[in-house]
Amino acid sequence: MANLKNITLCLLFLIPMHLNAAPEFRFVNEFGGKGEGEAQFAENVFMAFGPDGAIYITDTDNFRIQKFSETGGFLFDIQMQTDSTFRFINPTVVAVGVDNSIYVMDWMFVQVSDLNVDPKVFNYGPCIHKFDAQGAFVASYPIQDFSQRIAPLEAASPGLDADGNYALIIPQGDTKREFLLTVDTNGNLYVCDGRTIYRLNPEGEPVAHYTLAQPGTGRLVHPVDITADRQGNLYVVDEKGHRVLKYSTDGEFLRTFGEYGDRGGQFIAPFRIAALADGTILVADTAKYLKDFASTLPNRLDDPTRHYNGDTRLFRYRLRRIQRFTTDGMYTQKLLIPFRREVETEVALQLKGIDGNGNLYYLNPSELIFRKYASTTPLISSMFQTELKLRYTRDLHDIEIDNQDDLDADLYTKSDFDEQIVQDTAYVNLIFSYDLNESFRLAFSNRLTYVHMTDTSYYRARDFEDFRGSFNQDDRATENSWDDRIQIDFTWIRDHSLYNYQEARAYAYFNVIHLDFMTDALNPANYRLFDFNADLSDWGAGIYYDLSRTCRLNFEIIHFFGKNRYTYLDETNVLYATGFQEANFTRAALSINGIF
Repeated sequence: MANLKNITLCLLFLIPMHLNAAPEFRFVNEFGGKGEGEAQFAENVFMAFGPDGAIYITDTDNFRIQKFSETGGFLFDIQMQTDSTFRFINPTVVAVGVDNSIYVMDWMFVQVSDLNVDPKVFNYGPCIHKFDAQGAFVASYPIQDFSQRIAPLEAASPGLDADGNYALIIPQGDTKREFLLTVDTNGNLYVCDGRTIYRLNPEGEPVAHYTLAQPGTGRLVHPVDITADRQGNLYVVDEKGHRVLKYSTDGEFLRTFGEYGDRGGQFIAPFRIAALADGTILVADTAKYLKDFASTLPNRLDDPTRHYNGDTRLFRYRLRRIQRFTTDGMYTQKLLIPFRREVETEVALQLKGIDGNGNLYYLNPSELIFRKYASTTPLISSMFQTELKLRYTRDLHDIEIDNQDDLDADLYTKSDFDEQIVQDTAYVNLIFSYDLNESFRLAFSNRLTYVHMTDTSYYRARDFEDFRGSFNQDDRATENSWDDRIQIDFTWIRDHSLYNYQEARAYAYFNVIHLDFMTDALNPANYRLFDFNADLSDWGAGIYYDLSRTCRLNFEIIHFFGKNRYTYLDETNVLYATGFQEANFTRAALSINGIF
């Protein structure tokens, strides 16, 4: 019969840590929420920043503008009252001048003065509402002269004027089109409606307009964001062209920079731009990099990443990037923002604004909460994953064997052989995995195992007279061993594309094993003893390199060396045998693996 007992104590935990000397973004604070009260918003919001870092948010559906401090504290709002001298119809993008004047894009009615007819005729066109630093209304500026008839009367629709009288209204262009707005340091206003740039002077007078294009190329421009630098140059983000276009104050095309790709200076659908106070330009695009940390922790049954990594737990986060350029379009720096997939609030964040100091403002669209992230150079970074696994195991084995053919009158009550095994195992595994950026990962691991085992064998079990330990073959084997392996890995993702994913990896390790084993007779009159000890080591290094999506080159070299000694004394305490062995060999292997 046999009896097996196993007692296991396992301590597992994964600690996200950070260690980085390069700039990255850290979470600072959050503000906002759903609703109609202070610091609350509806679905459609637009963001701008003042020279002092103050935050301005247009809440289109609640017809208001709110101002917040740099830390997200509510300061005041601009709302349309019954006695207001302005009217919010569809306020959207907002901009702030160097004097903290507030500009918001909207629509307005302008009576056509060259038509002396009844009913009155109004042009319905886009405009800019201006407010002073305290939020008081200053004026409304149409982006072009709407006092004259621009479209034929056949395009008019019936409506009511401010006095409630019947009127004809002529919409100027698609009333659903989106606008972009910015203001330079001289107070000049720039409006983009998708095809045309309109320039207004500080007094709100339209002074120029020009078609948005890159002369000589015939390429269409799909603008999604604009900004102006301190010299008044205008930068337009071309989302579908994966580039940024630069124009002078007068609308002269100067240059373009960027092309499709995920390398430095390249873009994948750029969508946000900001001119910073230090004279540089930040551009955000939609490039995302998935970084996985495959731990040795067992997977949960309900783990959503189970199909990615089999039976072990996968920790995943996404890297988004911001690139820095000079005003001449020269790429200087890439900054990465890591978001952990395991944190629900970080999965669907949308970048809504970049202030003059380079701080990022992300919106949680489900909660309508803004999260602020600031550039920093920390000692601790979220791109450093640390896993520590501790395990202690005790195995107890008790084996009893009875010979049924020994004519023992006490069959099944006494055993002819009894073996007891006790094994204690301590295991420590420490893994550091650090992403230098979206393409390079450095990892360090140290795995240490210690085993203590005793194996006691009796050839006559205990009965009314205890014979255990008195027979010649009764003995006890004792083993103590430890195994320590240190490894360094470096991984380079050569192509992030899901359809042409390629990587390269280099690794090196060093392993040390020490073993002490002794078998000693239990009978005091028996001097039989076997003593064995060994010191073994091996080191290795290798690389693999993806030649293509389906073909990988492998090279590995291993060097093994070690020695052992043993001594055997017989039952009479005479040295029966002793020995020494030593090994030293090297193996190198080169292979190519392919899937065809």
